[in-house]
Amino acid sequence: MGSKLKLEFDGLDNVIQRLTKLGSNVKGTAEKALKESHKIVTDKAKKAIHPHHLTGATEKSIYSPPEVNWAGNIASVPVGFSIRNGGLAHIFLMYGTPRIKKDQKLYNAFFSKATKDEIKTIQEDIFYDELRRLNG
Repeated sequence: MGSKLKLEFDGLDNVIQRLTKLGSNVKGTAEKALKESHKIVTDKAKKAIHPHHLTGATEKSIYSPPEVNWAGNIASVPVGFSIRNGGLAHIFLMYGTPRIKKDQKLYNAFFSKATKDEIKTIQEDIFYDELRRLNG
């Protein structure tokens, strides 16, 4: 599941505009928020994949450490498993097969509402903390 996390919370554009007016390093704040988001997902994925440790190849294929990529003004960070680096098995574990039951914990590490809400909260906290810091 090679996926990307992006900055996504209500009011993001407004906060970025306010930070820019205050002379903040918005790029640095964005990278911090994405790295913390990556940590949330990666920690959950590592805990969920651990029971499936046979060769360790799938565990080792988790994208770590976080590498923030910029495409113009849009930042993202890859999360999940790199298929090129031995992560193919995660697909069968996450979604199941006719003979293997789906691992709901592994699936939830990426797609649950709780995970998405946790990511949204940490991103908001980081941006609003920066805004508070600059406003005094």
